[in-house]
This record gives sequence, structure tokens and C-alpha cells, in this order.
Amino acid sequence: MKAVTGAVLLLLLLALGPVRAALSRREAPAEGAPEVPAEDFFSRHLQSFSDFMTKELPQRLQVEEMRSQAEAYLDRANKQLTPLAQELRSNVLGLFSSLLDLGKSKEQP
Repeated sequence: MKAVTGAVLLLLLLALGPVRAALSRREAPAEGAPEVPAEDFFSRHLQSFSDFMTKELPQRLQVEEMRSQAEAYLDRANKQLTPLAQELRSNVLGLFSSLLDLGKSKEQP
């Protein structure tokens, strides 16, 4: 589970780079405008990264955890219900077999 979470985190971080770069290109100042100091640039990106890590990522990881819990629940339910379904099938087949045998015995004189 930790490997999957780590892989998801790595993919999210890799995907975040181009998105943030596109946003910063959109926010680029018009020609002739003074350049933004590197400190502002890094502080903005550090803040957006911090916001992502503290707000968005935990929500996404929580969804992944809920999905895995649901899968575990369905697996347990399947393991518990399979024997019951097989027993029910066997009982129904036995009932129909008995009814057929009963019908055949009534038809013979």
C-alpha cells in the first residue's frame, strides 16, 4: 500500500510541474513590465506547492484509502457469501429434482 501511495504521490508531483509552469506562463508580465524577482517567483511556487501538499493531496489520498477499504469489504463479503450461494444452489436443485421425481411417480400407474 505504501508503494502505491508513493507512486501516486510521485505521479502527482510530476504532473504538477507542467501545470504550474503553464499557469506561470499565463501569469507572465506583459512586455516592458518590470521582471519579478526570483525570490517572489520561488515564494509563490513554494506557497502553491505547500497548499497542494496540505490541502489537495490529503483529500486525494483519502479517496484512495476509501477505495481500498471498499475493495477489502467486497472481498470479505464475496468470501462469506460464496458458500451460502453454493448451498442455496444445491438446495434448489435438490428441490426441483424431488419435484420431478414426485411428478414422475404420480404419472406411473
